[in-house]
Amino acid sequence: MESLSQLFYLHGIGYEYTKYNGEHVVFSNDTRSAALSCCGVDVTDQAQIDHLNILLDANKWLQLVPSCSLVCAEQPAVKVRVDKRKLAQQCTISFACVDLPSVTHSLAELECSGDYVFNEITYLELIFPLPTLPIGYLDASVQVADKKQQTQLWVTPKHCYQVGEQKQSGLSIQLYSLKNKAELGVGDFADLLTLVQQSAQHKLDYILLNPLHLLFCQQPERASPYSPNSRALLNPLYLAIDLCTDSKNNLELDHYLQSSTATEFKQRIQGLQYIDYSAVNQFKYAAFKLLYQNFKSHGSEQRKQHFSDFCQLHEATLATLKVNDTEFANYLQWQAHMQLKQCQTSARARGMSIGLINDLAVGCAGDGSEFLNQQSLFTDSAYVGAPPDPWAEQGQNWGLPALNPIKLSDNNFSYYKALIRANMENVGGLRIDHVMAIRRLWWCFENQQQPDGCYVYYPFEYLLAILTIESHLNQCIVIGEDLGVVPPEVKTALADKAIFSNGLFYFEKDFHGEFLTAQSFPAQSLLMVANHDVPPFFGWWQGFDLTLKHEYQLLDEQQLGQLQTERKIEKQRLLRFLSSCETHSFSLDSPAEDVYQAVTLGLAHAPARLFTIQLDDLDEQILPVNIPGTDQEYPNWRRVLSHSSERILARHSALLSAINSIRTN
Repeated sequence: MESLSQLFYLHGIGYEYTKYNGEHVVFSNDTRSAALSCCGVDVTDQAQIDHLNILLDANKWLQLVPSCSLVCAEQPAVKVRVDKRKLAQQCTISFACVDLPSVTHSLAELECSGDYVFNEITYLELIFPLPTLPIGYLDASVQVADKKQQTQLWVTPKHCYQVGEQKQSGLSIQLYSLKNKAELGVGDFADLLTLVQQSAQHKLDYILLNPLHLLFCQQPERASPYSPNSRALLNPLYLAIDLCTDSKNNLELDHYLQSSTATEFKQRIQGLQYIDYSAVNQFKYAAFKLLYQNFKSHGSEQRKQHFSDFCQLHEATLATLKVNDTEFANYLQWQAHMQLKQCQTSARARGMSIGLINDLAVGCAGDGSEFLNQQSLFTDSAYVGAPPDPWAEQGQNWGLPALNPIKLSDNNFSYYKALIRANMENVGGLRIDHVMAIRRLWWCFENQQQPDGCYVYYPFEYLLAILTIESHLNQCIVIGEDLGVVPPEVKTALADKAIFSNGLFYFEKDFHGEFLTAQSFPAQSLLMVANHDVPPFFGWWQGFDLTLKHEYQLLDEQQLGQLQTERKIEKQRLLRFLSSCETHSFSLDSPAEDVYQAVTLGLAHAPARLFTIQLDDLDEQILPVNIPGTDQEYPNWRRVLSHSSERILARHSALLSAINSIRTN
């Protein structure tokens, strides 16, 4: 049992945690064994257990350096591990592809930072100083006597990339929900481009997007951007046909867009409150094929070379696509990348300090391209979820396959590097959903009889280093969505790396349940009233989210009554928050518009450097885009805005001006 416990630890299988109610929970051996089994370990095979313990523990001391070595850019040094009997030897480090001479030090002169005894031999960990190195990943070789080993030096800056110290304001949107000018039923990059132009006029600094990940074109009703086909690829439905060069002088496309098919399609979707993804997908993909055919037939040699260059640059990512017509799919990715880049370029050219902020989902679907292409890195029958909480006493299983923390390091973490790099491309910021995942994730087990689970820990230092390095290489700020129970070491590490935390006003309360004052939100944070997982403010204030759940039979009469009573208490707490912000008096019967404006102006005074206004709230939406815990019950990820972005922002011009004045003074 002792050797199995050691393997639990070395494999990152958690031992205990503190439940939301303060209860100390110790995971059973059966639960921990289930987690290990999902990683391909036979927990009844003692020989395999002993072998893995040596491989994951002692073996790393028998190597001069690991395959990846973390190096602090400010004080560059690499840790070298040697047999104590070799201290009389010299160590030489040579760099590949960098114009730097090799460095040699006597082992006896190096500072010792740790030791390990194996088979009665003592091994020492020595700190080897390095010259100043460029931020990024550098291949190097380490040699002591006749022993030589390769390593990749991860030269990591102290902080993630930053954009000044001033306070900034922006919008959060669900791109698909924008009123589509082309009347094709789903918000697209042309609508985003218009919103960028409008936002810049109102002196906003950024637009926070929903995940733009590739979904399932063969199953268009699988609409959740948080359960995607692939997180490294873009959703072609966001392509704006008119922005494509191949829409010009395209007679076949013109005929299609003016045909009876187009007329019937537009009539079918006209005025819909929820997106009909099947209809939109069928119509737009037919148009996409006409764009592609025009490119094949009439595209200039220069454009075809640009396409070839794109495919070569993104070869590894594009290779993960599981489609019949690879070149057509690659073409759509090329067009999507260009249109996203056009939006970001326009944002920066118009003075927006950050521009677009992308959103990275915590996982991918178990039948999608990302999973199928990287299946060896994932577990067998373990899924990401959440531990028990007041709203789900049995815990939550999100149905997203869990990554194996040991396999994740394969090929110098190339999978995670590529994922982060892809999501930082052509944007000025990246929000990471459920950022705690770089430290630990709650695993649920498909074959477990009882509704059980446990925390599994990931190589935190390495994943954090990748975020920090890629942030600088792509000049992209990083925001970690840290709502819920967050381990203290994660909060400390995120703050040390200047990664923005994500404050949500609804959830930020003191020990008495009162809303925190605006001054309570730290500078290194993104503050917002609401996000996609909670009701829009107007729906919340009017209690419409509760009656909606009752309407969809998610609450019975007794639960509805109890929650309505609790909501009245919450609204009274909100009024007390407002009384601390200004002299105006409000009551429980005050119009939602007046209360929302007061809340927004009050929070604008917060020290938080990023203050985000939800476009849904400016549009006075009462319907949510998502009700967590539902799938088929409510039409999640489909609700569209009622007005165009131009009209919404024009109507709230005075409010946006007041926010800008508060934030810049």
